[in-house]
Amino acid sequence: MIIKPKVRGFICTTTHPKGCEQNVLEQIEATRARGLDKSQGPKKVLVIGASSGYGLAARITAAFGYGADTLGVFFEKPGTEKKPGTAGWYNSAAFDKFAKQEGLYSKSINGDAFSHEA
Repeated sequence: MIIKPKVRGFICTTTHPKGCEQNVLEQIEATRARGLDKSQGPKKVLVIGASSGYGLAARITAAFGYGADTLGVFFEKPGTEKKPGTAGWYNSAAFDKFAKQEGLYSKSINGDAFSHEA
């Protein structure tokens, strides 16, 4: 699918998988640059709302800053043939990709965090 930008005012409302991946990578690199002491951080982390904003930042810091195992829960939509997915969907896919490359444990659950299924 070719993704064309949709702009409302001065805000682009369209997501792009490569842009989201680059954003996640830049956050990971910034976290690594801090040189956090892994012995002082958490070992296992549950993040509810892990796909963007503070939740994604917390998950990146826990995993790439401290080497923690992470479980992220979020509610996002994948892309279809006619419409791209949400930014959080692509952010989470990128996080899982980079975590796997680093040998970090990463599990993601896409669903309602308060449902019985999740």
